[in-house]
Amino acid sequence: VVSNPDGTLALSRLGALVEQIKDLKDSGRQVLLVSSGAVGLGRLRLGLAKDVVADPANVIDRQACAAAGQGILMSTYDMMFQRMGISAAQVLITQGDFLSRERYSYLTDTLDRLTSLGAIPIINENDVVTGCHELDTMRVFSDNDKLSALVAAGADADGLALLTDVEAVYT
Repeated sequence: VVSNPDGTLALSRLGALVEQIKDLKDSGRQVLLVSSGAVGLGRLRLGLAKDVVADPANVIDRQACAAAGQGILMSTYDMMFQRMGISAAQVLITQGDFLSRERYSYLTDTLDRLTSLGAIPIINENDVVTGCHELDTMRVFSDNDKLSALVAAGADADGLALLTDVEAVYT
């Protein structure tokens, strides 16, 4: 949703999303945004082929792509939200944040505080440190759609809107 077929950012879609989030905020709603795109953006920045990064054996390449792409994704969101007069805040989440009651409490308290300050938390899995799904035996979520549902439940959200390309959800 945030990228074009060639892997570049879909700036018009991102801009429209930011404007819609501003409208929701202006109507009194607190909004959390779960966004993907860091690995794909990093792949382009680092010059790696899509099939190389998609290979499950290339965990380190995916983690490197996440590291290179997360800043691009956040700086784009930050610039767009700033133009709307809204602060954006990056929140990177790991599986462990849902497995530890204390960490989960810190996470939800931080999200509550950010929204009370008027910021839009932009949430993503911290793929730099959790990129090896095959070795992670304590999986709570496996994609951003599930992550967003967990975050929405923890934030006691009144609603959840998914912009996804997952088979059987968008078809």
